[in-house]
Amino acid sequence: MTARPFRLGFFTHANTTSAPAEANEELVRLFVGAEELGYDIGFLAQHLLVDAEEGSAPSPLVSLGPVAVATDRIDIGVSVVTLPVTDPVQLVQDALTLDGIARGRLHLGLGTGNANIARYAAYGVSDADPARAFDEHLEVFLDTLAGHPIRGSSDRIHTDGTGLAQRLWRSPGRVETARQAARSGLGVLFGTATLDARTQQRPIIDAYLDEWRSVGPIQAPPEFRPLVRPRLGGIRMIHPANSRPEAIDELTRFIDSSRRRLAAVSGINADAVDAEQVLRQMNLKTGTPAETAAAIRDDVALLPDADYVIAVTGVLEQVEVGHGAKHTVDVALRGLERIARDTAPLLGWTPAA
Repeated sequence: MTARPFRLGFFTHANTTSAPAEANEELVRLFVGAEELGYDIGFLAQHLLVDAEEGSAPSPLVSLGPVAVATDRIDIGVSVVTLPVTDPVQLVQDALTLDGIARGRLHLGLGTGNANIARYAAYGVSDADPARAFDEHLEVFLDTLAGHPIRGSSDRIHTDGTGLAQRLWRSPGRVETARQAARSGLGVLFGTATLDARTQQRPIIDAYLDEWRSVGPIQAPPEFRPLVRPRLGGIRMIHPANSRPEAIDELTRFIDSSRRRLAAVSGINADAVDAEQVLRQMNLKTGTPAETAAAIRDDVALLPDADYVIAVTGVLEQVEVGHGAKHTVDVALRGLERIARDTAPLLGWTPAA
């Protein structure tokens, strides 16, 4: 049997205009539908202290509980828990509880939560040095997960954490952070839209792989070092359509909002940013299914190194809203179906059995 070239996933911010109960039901339908389409994994973002239209899952480990019960095969992930504002011991216990409910399908991303740094104060945490706070909490988290005495006490957890240790991730934005992820035995999720694949993301990937080859997970607890392997997950906006002109038309809402964002970052007039520049700078793969597959194949930060190719649902939701759909999480399913049916197979992917 030919090995599958990568695993196909999706990443949702859980943006919705629905009430909380309905929003949770939508999230379940999204994962169930993706499982039926053969997706291998789905990641849910954490957004702290925002309204539902920005993200309706401030506590993703709680939100994924019903998802774990309603699904059987698809892996479920969080990208990422804002570790500096989270008690690492409680996080271990919560994550292992969810992993038990999911029967060993949880992937846990850990990060400083750049989008949430301005909200650290609300949690009683200083934002002066997020990286240092992350490192301190990660050390406690890994020691606790390995069953070591917690914070110098005689207490320790009594659940085997070796399975979850092999499904931990970090989302680094710098070369040194990527090297630290390798030394800690974590996988790397990458895909910030405005980071150029060749000049910014590829160096991060190369540094991570080089560090793993050079020294390996030397800072992971000894129990985990023989078990963990390097893992790369590339997050991209993907929108296959009938033609590239049709794709550009369907992406009008996304292009307009991104044009303003890019102009603000670059300090230029938004009118000076054309549609193709937006798509290129946002790492968005679109056009016909064949054109979309070719764009994924040509992305220097994806294949063949990426173990996971992960489609962002937000752009798919915006297209459906532009067609008159209500802004809900599960409107993304039509776009996920096109990716799984028409584009991913052109790259050698086959649905999970």
